[in-house]
Amino acid sequence: MANSKNHPTMLDQPLPDKLINKLGGWALKAHHYPTFSQTWFRYRALSFFTPMLVLALILSTISLIVANEDTPPTELINPYKMFLALYFGIAFNLLAGRWLATQVKKKQWQKQNEILGIAGALLFGILISLVIVETADLFLDKKVQKTSAATKKKLEQLSKSNEVKVGLVITSEEEKKINGVNILFWLVLLSWWGGAGDFRIYLKQRRELDDARTQEKIDQYKNERNLAQMRLSVLASQVEPHFLFNTLSGVRAAMLSDPVRGVAIIDHLVDYLRSTIPQMRDDGNLMLSTVGNQFDSVRSYLGVIHMRIPRLSYTVECPSDLLDCEIPPLMLISLVENAVKHGIEPKKGAVHIKVRANTIDNMPISNSSQNQHTELLCLSVIDDGVGFGSGVSGSGIGLSNIRERLKHLYAGEARLDICMREEGGTEVRIVLPLSREETTLPKFAE
Repeated sequence: MANSKNHPTMLDQPLPDKLINKLGGWALKAHHYPTFSQTWFRYRALSFFTPMLVLALILSTISLIVANEDTPPTELINPYKMFLALYFGIAFNLLAGRWLATQVKKKQWQKQNEILGIAGALLFGILISLVIVETADLFLDKKVQKTSAATKKKLEQLSKSNEVKVGLVITSEEEKKINGVNILFWLVLLSWWGGAGDFRIYLKQRRELDDARTQEKIDQYKNERNLAQMRLSVLASQVEPHFLFNTLSGVRAAMLSDPVRGVAIIDHLVDYLRSTIPQMRDDGNLMLSTVGNQFDSVRSYLGVIHMRIPRLSYTVECPSDLLDCEIPPLMLISLVENAVKHGIEPKKGAVHIKVRANTIDNMPISNSSQNQHTELLCLSVIDDGVGFGSGVSGSGIGLSNIRERLKHLYAGEARLDICMREEGGTEVRIVLPLSREETTLPKFAE
């Protein structure tokens, strides 16, 4: 009693799932699988076994009762055949359409074709069973009895009177109405038995599965994006100390021999850090930067490198209408650093780097891409350095990281191109959709 007062809602608590699965019948087990799948059909068919067994006993009992009436059997429609036809029609209704729908789903057609195919399979089973059941039902309604000669004569006399004729007309019309209602009744009943409810569950289940797959892709994309963000932060933390160490070493050497040059290096370094440090902070704004911001970082970086390597000259070109275009952060500066490390520093004599931004005509980037942009943004880093040597293949960690980021951010609508120049050196290009609007997240890959 105390427990009941302390826990007044204990009786309303749901049963454990394990117990429900144990106590549930075949129909409940069927709903654990996709509707119209092979396993679903097997359990669904087993769920009809007990009801069909009960129906068989009922029809057999009625057949025995009808067969034992005083009317001579030769003058009656055989009740066994009629009830057997009725039983077969109901069994056909329960199984045929569902089995055909299972075969349709097994073919894995396109979404609309599959839905139409399953609907057609169920409709076929319903209509065929309706013909069988309605035919048996009509024969069962008829009472064929042998009449005596006197009865026949009396009926012939009554049939000549107007009163009886009118009555016969009324009876015929009422019989048509009854037959129509009877057909409608069987149509509704056989439609439900034949899988209309399962078809409704199938459509709902398909929508929910599509939503679940979409959500799974979104979650996967978010995880990949977070992984790319983490790699970006790790890459920045690895590259920046090395760059700062070399730059500060150059400042120390310049202060001893050329203080003016040392001050210029510090100024360029401050400008570079001012433009790049905000991009390295993991504050949720790492997804996109602007071309103008990236080119400011490139100018400051090349200014520092020029102070360290006076033989380096550089040009940075960007039309004013592209400054507000959105691009991933630290991607362009990574290409410039790669050009300095692998192309400029190993070469003796004067060297030059050109960084530019321009638009190009839209061309298919991948076979699966459905690019709707009219123009593409092209960011190029061109140098006349040593190019790709035996130890540089264009597939290093930095470039692979850029390719992976482009893949995750633009779902195949962006690319990284690397080519050797005929006059010597290398040209590396990032080609991506042109966007000046405020963007949250690009589309994820299908």
